[in-house]
Amino acid sequence: MLIQYTVTDVAEDADRGLWQVTYTAPSGEVRHHLFPKATLEWRAAEYGLDDVDEILDIVLHEPHAPAEESPALPSLLATEPKRVQLVPRVTLYTAESTAQARHAHRQQIADVKANHVRISPPKGVDPLDHIRRNHGITADGLRAKREQVDTHRWKKLYGSLPVPIEETSGA
Repeated sequence: MLIQYTVTDVAEDADRGLWQVTYTAPSGEVRHHLFPKATLEWRAAEYGLDDVDEILDIVLHEPHAPAEESPALPSLLATEPKRVQLVPRVTLYTAESTAQARHAHRQQIADVKANHVRISPPKGVDPLDHIRRNHGITADGLRAKREQVDTHRWKKLYGSLPVPIEETSGA
């Protein structure tokens, strides 16, 4: 069952470096999504994204995504209909590349929006514009975060870096 929410407010906690997005369902149910401001820059670095609208959409829908394992595709279950198989999904750190991770994450978010939860801006003035204007993504921040993500992914996939990092001495 698809639940549709409409964004009703955005609040900024500059002291703690947080965004709070409030959204409401037609039933009147209200939800608050609180996330660090740096999350937008992290998602840009992790998945090689540069469109703030897409990054924000991903961040708003991620909490509604299923766990890391999900049922296998129905075509795989046709051979054994009585047994549900769990297959690990491709994640940021199991993907072999940023492109593969980006593709898998986009598919996951598309599934969330099609089958579980869709969070949309209201008609007229969009409270998310405040985040769009003040997203905080910088070239230096992206570069540093991409390096951390790539290094961590490599270590997770292959066990160590291809060339050891040597400490330099002050000789």
